Amino acid sequence: MDSSFLIIFLLVLGILFLLIKYYTPRIKGVIGENKVSKALKRLNSEKYIVLNNVEFRIKGSTSQIDHIIVSEYGIFVIETKNYKGWILGYENDKFWIQAIYRYRRKFYNPVLQNQSHIYALKHVLKNYKYLRYYSIITFTKRATLKTKTYTDVVYVNKLVKTIKRYDSFYLNEQTRNEVVATILNAKTNNRNKDTTRRVNSSMNKNISCPECGGNLIERNGKYGIFWGCSNFPGCTYTRNKRQSSH
Repeated sequence: MDSSFLIIFLLVLGILFLLIKYYTPRIKGVIGENKVSKALKRLNSEKYIVLNNVEFRIKGSTSQIDHIIVSEYGIFVIETKNYKGWILGYENDKFWIQAIYRYRRKFYNPVLQNQSHIYALKHVLKNYKYLRYYSIITFTKRATLKTKTYTDVVYVNKLVKTIKRYDSFYLNEQTRNEVVATILNAKTNNRNKDTTRRVNSSMNKNISCPECGGNLIERNGKYGIFWGCSNFPGCTYTRNKRQSSH
């Protein structure tokens, strides 16, 4: 075999190995997130607003949240894992274990990981001091869960049922719309534009708030429908809906 051909062959083989090593976990992660996104479509869209793959940049660090659900019962923050094998760990362990026969691998505790995501989200929603946050970790059926936690750690097929367990009314429609608008204004990535467009369907894109420049959101009040600023409670500007049609 020609030596130059052998060098090229080994080089290509090395590149393929690196690509597989680098991209396989990402591909598996995307597959897991898509399974969860599909499951979350079973939720009533009137009560639950689902935002998928949301990134924030907080104090120089990027926080990527797989799924945020803003509902009348509070805010659900969901971390998705698409690992196979036995998953072993406790609530406060720094690392959990993935075990496949004799193979064992450590990975960062997703409960702690999701706590950092909630911290980032609280920073974004700092004007809303008393929101309820629910952390949920979900694994696909490729895994066998051997975990002991106070935080919900569930399979994807149990996710919707777990979310519906939290059924105490907490947020009115106006506050939910404001929270969603704040999240969308703060996110730094542009994936899932369809979801963003659907959530933003109640916003008046043609007229900005004259006080702070935020979006005006359609709301129902005591005296009927009106436009209110998306940056409420920081900005309390309102406008009668009929005024914006002129």
